[in-house]
Amino acid sequence: MAAVLALGVALSVGAAFAAAARSLPGDAKFVEDAEFSYPYVKVGEQTLRMAVGARIYNESNLIIMPAAVPAKANVLFKTDINGEISRVWILTDEETKTYQDK
Repeated sequence: MAAVLALGVALSVGAAFAAAARSLPGDAKFVEDAEFSYPYVKVGEQTLRMAVGARIYNESNLIIMPAAVPAKANVLFKTDINGEISRVWILTDEETKTYQDK
């Protein structure tokens, strides 16, 4: 019984560590201090519109509603075929440093 319990705890801890690390797309564009004013996002000199059904991922990789997005954030984003933003990843400080160095 104790072995089964220990295995359950070990699997839970392993799943938590796997969820903590997230993979970010290599073809996304990096922007510092993107300004959000739903449905628009100012990225550098451009102001782009969010696509219908766009997904916004917070620092914990959870999908959040546009109202929960900070006014400014360092982000990665991808656009769809219409040039509208389809995905946004709000970056942690460590992730931002990685993209600033590139």
